[in-house]
Amino acid sequence: MRNYETSKAHAESIGAVAFFGDKYGDVVRVLEAGPQSIELCGGTHVHALGFIGPIKILSEGSVGANMRRIEAVTGSHALEKIREDEKRMRSIASSMNTTQLEVPEKIERLMAQVKSLGDEVAALRAKQAAAQAGELAANAEGGIVVVRRDGFTPDDLRLLAAAVRDALPSGIAAVIGLNPDGDKAGLAVAVTKDLVASGASAATIAQGAAKLLGGGTAKSADLVVGGGPKIAAIDEAFNLVFAAATEAVAGG
Repeated sequence: MRNYETSKAHAESIGAVAFFGDKYGDVVRVLEAGPQSIELCGGTHVHALGFIGPIKILSEGSVGANMRRIEAVTGSHALEKIREDEKRMRSIASSMNTTQLEVPEKIERLMAQVKSLGDEVAALRAKQAAAQAGELAANAEGGIVVVRRDGFTPDDLRLLAAAVRDALPSGIAAVIGLNPDGDKAGLAVAVTKDLVASGASAATIAQGAAKLLGGGTAKSADLVVGGGPKIAAIDEAFNLVFAAATEAVAGG
């Protein structure tokens, strides 16, 4: 390691890197770590790279335009972090019944399996929604179907509302219920094309109920999904969405 003071112009001519733009004066301190690194120095440095020891990068990110920030540990702290990572990797490999070298490949295979299973589950949910839709649509009152289904995900609510809507010649379908964890309430509202053309909007129908539940919805006219954490208001929200759907069908 070598450090010395020189003019800023000379430092730039030898390729010294200035990380902080115009904050340097006419006289600068240059820090050379062999031919690999020549930088303008802020003041803190060591006499030899060996004093730094190993370095382990912990994180890296942007802190401004054309500027990145790296957080790292060095010396004994880097060795400790490396040992921790090695221990964690051994534990992961053991839990996956594989070797450390094969962990990335095993993870890729598991991710592919998860995706495949997710696709199968989505297909089954769509079939279940279609199976329920016909019966619910057949029991519609004045073209309106509003039902409660607990344990449904937002996607489940959307699928069922859309399937019931598609089974109605003209009308509005709404599904409301608690999520699988029971800590949030959701709703989905779907409107047939003819009612949308006459001015009905799923967003308007769902708006009041979604607000009661502590959330909101999108602005789509034919299908929206919303909800929030205020599960105690679910019965009131059910009644409100039913009233809003009734008004929309009546042309209100």
